[in-house]
Amino acid sequence: MSAIHISKDGQQFGPYSVEQINEMLGQQQAVLSDNAWMDGMEGREPLNSGVFVNLGIGQSSASAASPAAKQANQTPIQYSGASAQAAVPTGGGSFSIGDSLSQGFDFFKANVGASILFVIITGVVGAIPFVGALLMPLMLINFMAGVKKYRNDAIPFDIGQLFDFSHAVDKIIGPLLVGILILIGTIFLIVPGIILALMWAFLFCVLADRPGTSFAEAMEISAAVTKGNRLSIFLFGIVCGLLAFVSMIPLGLGLLVTIPMIQATMYCAYESCKGNS
Repeated sequence: MSAIHISKDGQQFGPYSVEQINEMLGQQQAVLSDNAWMDGMEGREPLNSGVFVNLGIGQSSASAASPAAKQANQTPIQYSGASAQAAVPTGGGSFSIGDSLSQGFDFFKANVGASILFVIITGVVGAIPFVGALLMPLMLINFMAGVKKYRNDAIPFDIGQLFDFSHAVDKIIGPLLVGILILIGTIFLIVPGIILALMWAFLFCVLADRPGTSFAEAMEISAAVTKGNRLSIFLFGIVCGLLAFVSMIPLGLGLLVTIPMIQATMYCAYESCKGNS
């Protein structure tokens, strides 16, 4: 019998058998995008990945679906790579500014050295004309991917992750395009720029969470996930601005803490807002 552990909100539950997990799926106590792990796996993967589907996970819940769904399930599912992508987040969750800041600070405390190096390296790279504008978005997204690995798998952040150039086009072009659109919106009466900034506040988070997602898809996902949370995101932006301002007082050294903490906090807020999608 397979002993499968499920990870939710940084906590691990289980072990469960395949039959138990299928019952949980049927009762909506679990979703196929939940990360899981069992002996022999190097890390966690979503329940709809190939390794779990091959064990029969999801089949019982599918058999209880409508006849139309049953007929659709007769078509073989094709998987590319070691695992399938998790279900596309559509939102439905919410976040607490205080809780997210606390989680972001916890990440910083657990990864102090690498977080400080992140600030120094991005500061140096960002000062390089043209090159900095291209690489900064990619490095920020890679940092958030490191936050995800730490939260899901307790893997400490490795500074080498900043230089992951996989899917570099979407990581670079997407943020640059969004920045231009927000700038244009800001020029026209300011308010449109603020609205666009709130809609796409989680763009970096989506690209970090879902490697291989195009920047256009990431923009759509961010707009869906931020819906219903944009006022909180606006207030969060004000709080982060105040934190950054205060941290600049001691010769700017406080930014070594607040910059990585704010980036980690943003990813934590995104995970809460995407809910169980």
